[in-house]
Amino acid sequence: MPNYRLDGNPGPGKAALHRASSLVTQRSAALARARARVTAVSAVLTQLETQAEVATEAYDQAVVNEQQASAAYQAAEARLAVASGTAVAARHRVAEQAVADYESQGGLGPLAVMLGGPGGPGAYLNADGIEQVLATHRTDTLAADRADSDVATVFRSQAATLLAQEKADVVQVSALRLTAQEAVEHQAAAVRAAKSAQGQASALLAIARTNNARLQAEHRAAVLAAEQAAAAQLAAQRAAARSSGGSGGVIEPVSGTTWAAGAGATGEQGDIAASWAMSQIGKPYQWGAAGPDSYDCSGLAMDAWAQAGIRLGHWTGWQWPSGPHIPISELRRGDLVFYATDTADPNTIHHVGIYIGGGMMVDAPYTGAFVRIDSIYGFAGLIGATRPAS
Repeated sequence: MPNYRLDGNPGPGKAALHRASSLVTQRSAALARARARVTAVSAVLTQLETQAEVATEAYDQAVVNEQQASAAYQAAEARLAVASGTAVAARHRVAEQAVADYESQGGLGPLAVMLGGPGGPGAYLNADGIEQVLATHRTDTLAADRADSDVATVFRSQAATLLAQEKADVVQVSALRLTAQEAVEHQAAAVRAAKSAQGQASALLAIARTNNARLQAEHRAAVLAAEQAAAAQLAAQRAAARSSGGSGGVIEPVSGTTWAAGAGATGEQGDIAASWAMSQIGKPYQWGAAGPDSYDCSGLAMDAWAQAGIRLGHWTGWQWPSGPHIPISELRRGDLVFYATDTADPNTIHHVGIYIGGGMMVDAPYTGAFVRIDSIYGFAGLIGATRPAS
């Protein structure tokens, strides 16, 4: 692991943290764009699928129409065949009759003999009437057969035209259907590619977040170690100053280890600090920040009490002894509540919150979180509280 330095303390520095955080932001934006792309191409795919369904239905209808036209054409062919057969039979009958007429030289032949004879002229006239009837019958038969053949021919022509049109329609809608299906397949490939890109963006973001979290954890551990070392150094300086009978150049904050009513800042000042801290809720945690857009825990406490006219150092090691220590049962708004890894050793203090009443506090808890309201019992290691002094 690379060992960065920040203000002389081991651990990842501000530049490394900033790069890691910026990378998370960039990859989050990239993932958002990839998701938007998937949504857009999926919407187009849905439209193309609908168009393909419409084209397919039109194709199905055209195929049915072609089948019906083919059936009609086949029926026309059958009717024409029947009409042609009837005409042939009629012509055959007429031909036979013509042969018979020729052989009898236009007379009735055996029929005339049979009807003529004893019947006399009346019988002959009757025979002549029969001749006319037969002639008329031959004419009617030929005319009817010709008419039936003509109708069948027209019907066949119409059926053939309809069939050709339906076949052309099938070809046309089939082309449209294939085009629509190709568009769907192309767009489906685009959707798959977009989803693949989204997956890659999501994986890259996960990597960036993991790296950022690791660096933040290393940084917090380094800061905690630095704070503990500074607190130990301060304690050693104070001990040396007391043993030499002077301050030894160390600026001593108000210790006030014995609490008394009225000690420390006024209630009005505490209200100002608490109310201002609540106005910062929602701003992001950032190590080493003291506003105005982001805070760490001691930076928030420092700025809160600055609003009340009391100057604090930007470090829990200085804020803990900045005024009298207050019993938890006597807390009031604005008092600072501290947490340590070892509640028997103030040198291990690592977190501070601003009390707002009702067992609650405002604090900037850790990287990735925001200034928020927490229970004073929501963290392990409650070591005590301080009321800053002016």
